[in-house]
Amino acid sequence: MRIDIIDTAGNVTFDKIKGKTVIIIDVLRATSVMITALANGVKGIYPYRDIESVLENSKLDINPLLCGERKGLKIDGFHCGNSPLEYKRELIEDRNMYMTTSNGTRAIESCIGAERVYIAAFLNIEGVVKQIIKDEKDVVIICSGTDDNFSLDDALCAGEIVKRVEKVKKVELSDMAIALRKIAENSKEVCDTLEGTKHYEYLKRLGFIEDLKYCLSMDKYDIVPIYRNGKITINIEN
Repeated sequence: MRIDIIDTAGNVTFDKIKGKTVIIIDVLRATSVMITALANGVKGIYPYRDIESVLENSKLDINPLLCGERKGLKIDGFHCGNSPLEYKRELIEDRNMYMTTSNGTRAIESCIGAERVYIAAFLNIEGVVKQIIKDEKDVVIICSGTDDNFSLDDALCAGEIVKRVEKVKKVELSDMAIALRKIAENSKEVCDTLEGTKHYEYLKRLGFIEDLKYCLSMDKYDIVPIYRNGKITINIEN
């Protein structure tokens, strides 16, 4: 088993992910939203690169939930933005989400050719670790990044996954995986590690303090969302 890490969605190529298990991370905040929504009873999530695709594809649904952001803020006319705290059970249960974000949904759409695509964040790290150990397949972790730039929040989450896998299984690591594992090993508090980083500080300025606290909490949910046939669900076996 080998683990590699791609630092931004823009650096994903078919050759890097072909036939492998891919893990998508967008801690702040797309994958945190997806995990929260599925834990709170949403039926499925349809991620899209652009707003137009959300509007077009949601027309076939009698009660769609339109979700997403641009520049961190909710898209006009959508039901929810990119704050996981918006996704309450009473609003979303038994509905389908149609979602577009600046980074995370684009990263998911880039994964054509992967054998499996899992959704990860700090919220479900342990569940993801257990799943990839069970699968015993080569893994590529994709850090969505921010506007095609490296983002430490995603990288730290990727490093934490590598660190935990290595505790229970001998694996081959790429140089990037080794580097991010070492960063995770030396991170005592996630918030302190991310202090001063671009995207973290941007969300603070927008007033999303509670989002940051929530998204950076570990192991809140023991679910592993999977992207398959254009849809994200938590049903892995079928």
